[in-house]
This record gives sequence, structure tokens and C-alpha cells, in this order.
Amino acid sequence: MDERLRTDLFCSLLMANRIMTGKQILKAVTEEKLGSLGEFWHRRDELISSDRITSAQMEKWSHFKESPAYLRIEEYVEYVSKRKICSMNRLDDEYPEYMSHLTNMPLVLFYKGDISLLDKGKTRVCIVGTRRPSAYGRRVTRDFSGTLSKHDLVIVSGLARGVDTCAHEACLANHGKTIAVMPCGLDKIYPQENHELYNRIAEEGLLISELLPGTEPIRQYFPARNRILSAISDCVLITEAGKNSGTLHTASFAATQGREVFAVPSIIYSDTAQGNLSLLKDGASVATEPEDVLTYLAKAVFFRELEEIKDEYDRRKLDKKVRETPELLTSEDVRRILYDLLSSCEMSVEEIIEESGLPYRTVVSELGKMELQGQITKERQKYVLTIRF
Repeated sequence: MDERLRTDLFCSLLMANRIMTGKQILKAVTEEKLGSLGEFWHRRDELISSDRITSAQMEKWSHFKESPAYLRIEEYVEYVSKRKICSMNRLDDEYPEYMSHLTNMPLVLFYKGDISLLDKGKTRVCIVGTRRPSAYGRRVTRDFSGTLSKHDLVIVSGLARGVDTCAHEACLANHGKTIAVMPCGLDKIYPQENHELYNRIAEEGLLISELLPGTEPIRQYFPARNRILSAISDCVLITEAGKNSGTLHTASFAATQGREVFAVPSIIYSDTAQGNLSLLKDGASVATEPEDVLTYLAKAVFFRELEEIKDEYDRRKLDKKVRETPELLTSEDVRRILYDLLSSCEMSVEEIIEESGLPYRTVVSELGKMELQGQITKERQKYVLTIRF
């Protein structure tokens, strides 16, 4: 039995049935200093209590415990697992760090395919647009997606009809990698005519969704899906969109999340170009060729790598300080060292001292402060990092 999958499905069921919100679940995990959501599952009757949720939520919890969804959860886990659907949650190392820093991100993500495409080291471009593109829109989408794919950029889209389909297909035709963010459970295919494309992305790329397997695509899920499209991307490119296109939601989310928005200009009299023209008026960057996006991303990646180099330099400087002048270490210095060590695994005091080179008294003092502040907990004589918000 996949413990993590069961836990993630259970927490998603709690949220889908409005028994607990993601914030309430994370708060319970933090207050109880749990190391994972797996512990939440094992202590569910204790943690889903009237002091944490409303009376209305408690009533829903009582009813839910008698429902087939709860009583047959092991069958549900088996059903999902057989379809090669995996999961991750915000407490897992695999959960993208860049998503954790954004507001309103899902507690649980379900995925099928190559999860490494979400790695921080990958550069991703979201290409989206109208479901009814003109010949011009299809050509632009194929041109941009194909060229960007050849430069090892991961193409992100939503598997919808029109521009999304063109973007995925052009990427795969050029032997690139693509991610499809679905507005339904990953055991569903929407639209049905993209059955072959869905299977190919599952084999060669990545499918993701925050929705429980079994969830049908309905209108209200599309805007929520769009926030994930932009969140996992380094920039968003709108190739063709009408005045009231749902694609504009993606552009809006991107701007809020600090992602660059590009729009391709078109004929001012075309109905399918009005969304793009509106975005350009509002300050979106103009993209007339793939090189416009590539130039922006080259700078963005350079500064991102520069920040990583700076972090590495700071870490080396700190290591030197530990070796040569430990008496000059500040509490903040020590805490950073402890946080880095405990981020990878649980450790005893002796292991921390051996690995860090810090004096015993310094380590014990700072660990005590961190434990009082709920940043770490002690289990079986080893310290475990808890969640910080």
C-alpha cells in the first residue's frame, strides 16, 4: 500500500467534502509538530476535532466516516495506483519550492509521468490561447512552441482544444518535453479527442492536476487550473486570445505571481486577437519571434543562477567562519547551518556536531530555542525539522 498516496487522497477528500481546508490541515500538522501528512492520517480522529474546525465541518466529518469514499479508501488507492497516478504534498521534498512561496497553491498535486520536469533547474514556458484559433494563431503557436522546444525549454499548457493542443503537439514533434495541467482528475481525458495526445504526454512528458482522480471537468475548475499553469512556468506566452478568453485569467495569475507575460500582436480587426491587443495595452511584453522569449529567459536564468552562486558563496563563507572563528558566529548563522542539515534528514546532537563542526554548547543552545519556537521536534533522540511559514 502506498502510504503517501493514501494520505494525499484522504486529505484531498477532506478538502473536496469541505471538512477541512488545506490551511487547517497544515495548521494541525504544524501545531502537533508532525513530520509528514502520513502522521496526520494515522492520528486523524484526534486531529480532526471541534477545537480545530467548525461544528458544521464536524457534522460533515461524522457523515463522511460512514460514506463509501472513506470506508473503501483502500480500494480507491488501488484504483489510482493501477493507473500510474502518483501524488505529492507541500510537506514533500518533491513539491516545487517555487510554488510553496506563492499564495493559494494546492496542498496536494497528483501527477502522471516525468516529475523531474518540475525541477527548479528546468526552464518552463506556458503557451496558451483560444480554443478556436485562426490559421495565423495555429501557425504562431507551432512556430513558437517548436523553436522553444529545440532550446530545451519545457512547454506548459492545458491540453484544451486549439492553441493548447497545437503547443503540445509542436513540442513533441520537435522531441521536446511538455507538461499538461488538467482541469479534471488524471484518470479522465479532456477533451476526449486528445486521447492519443494524453497518452503520449503521460509517456514522454508530465500530466498534473490538483483534483482528485474521478473528478469530471466542469467550468468552475478551469480558472483554478490556470493559476497552476502560470505558477509552474517562468513566463507565459499568449499566442492568440479573444476578448473574453479564459486565457486572460492565466495572464492575470501570472502577473500576480511575478511571471512575465508575453503576447503576440495580430490584426486589430480580428476577434481572436482582441485579448492579445488588450494585454499589450496593459503592458504585456511584445513577442514577434521566439527569440524575444529566449532573450528574456536567458537573462532570468542568469540572475537565478547568480543568486544560487551567491547562496553557495555565503555557505562557503559560513563554513570558513565555523572552522576559523567559531566565536564570531551569530545565532542566525548557527540556525542557518542547523536548518540546512536538518532539511535533508533527521539527526542526533552528536551527528549535528560531527557534521557541522560547531561546539556542543552552541548546538544545544540553538536547538533548544528552535524547539521552543516549534521549528524542530525531537523523536527517538533525533531532531526533525517541522514546517515553517
